[in-house]
Amino acid sequence: MAIKRLIYYPGDEALLRRKSRPAANLKNKRLKRLIQDLKDTLASLPGAAIAAPQIGVHKRVTVVKFGQNDEDDEEPMLTLINPEILEAGAPETGFDGCLSIPDIYTWDTPRPSWIRFRALTEDGSKIARRIEGMDARVLHHEIDHLDGILFLDRLRDPDELYTPVTGEDGESKMARLRDLSRMA
Repeated sequence: MAIKRLIYYPGDEALLRRKSRPAANLKNKRLKRLIQDLKDTLASLPGAAIAAPQIGVHKRVTVVKFGQNDEDDEEPMLTLINPEILEAGAPETGFDGCLSIPDIYTWDTPRPSWIRFRALTEDGSKIARRIEGMDARVLHHEIDHLDGILFLDRLRDPDELYTPVTGEDGESKMARLRDLSRMA
């Protein structure tokens, strides 16, 4: 259908913090258009997932590409409608980044080491699955979006935010945000 404009933090923070409503009518043409818009938008970006609030629609819909663990092959896009976490493993600290918060990354976000979830797929089928590692981090991040939560809210230490910069040698490296003023 269309590649949609992303909603960005901090300018659109109020939109990103709104809680999403469940998708009720799976045969609704607007829902089918939303799903295709999410797929088209994600395909145009370097991300593993996108949630409807990131394009300004507050429905509990996300599109994910599981297979983000190093040993896995990336799976085709999977639409999850009204996803619910049924069980979650112990939290582990690790990588996080967000299409709506470009060029800001951390390795300090605690998220579940595994998740057992259920949802509906775009054809209305029920799906229940257990995922772990990066896939669990990705899905937890997207469900957070549906609940109006940003990865910045989960940081253990707000000084643990990084952005890519070009070093004196011309190579890209990660620098702490708090250190940027000293580097200028």
